[in-house]
Amino acid sequence: MTESAIEQVAAGRAMETRTVRVREQEYARLKALGTVRDSFSDVIERLLDFYEAYDAGVHSRDSSDFEGRVELPESPVYRKIALDLFDRTLALGSGITFTVGYDPVVSPLNRTGKGLVTFYKDDRRFCLFRVGKERLWLYFPTEKEETELEGWELVQNIFLDNFLEDGGMQLIQRQYQLA
Repeated sequence: MTESAIEQVAAGRAMETRTVRVREQEYARLKALGTVRDSFSDVIERLLDFYEAYDAGVHSRDSSDFEGRVELPESPVYRKIALDLFDRTLALGSGITFTVGYDPVVSPLNRTGKGLVTFYKDDRRFCLFRVGKERLWLYFPTEKEETELEGWELVQNIFLDNFLEDGGMQLIQRQYQLA
């Protein structure tokens, strides 16, 4: 049974809400997943965003989606390097697409933005980037077990490992040719 209610969000703004009954066990789990500032609506919204992003699997070829959908590094230098690398990877061929998602290494409720960019060649994944504030990790598909990201092997931390030259792009081009 649900009940309608009105929740005051800000002065002068009201938002319709519903009262939902949950068992004590689920209530305790939801409460533990939030922070002091989070409402249950915030926690549930993050959970829904997380699962919708994985279910959607929307592929794009539009490089403007990088800035609009990916949480990029804060540093202008690192941001430029990441965008350049994404653009150059997308330009490898006409069959290249990408998806943007949440980093599976970070708990769903602690995620603040989408920091995972997966590139596909003719709908077959061939490289993945995990974007951090000061890190950009490059992964290639693998059949090895027990990797940090299931099905992906870490190749390099691009910002730390003097990868700013064409070394990173050469590895990506080689992987593209193998895919």
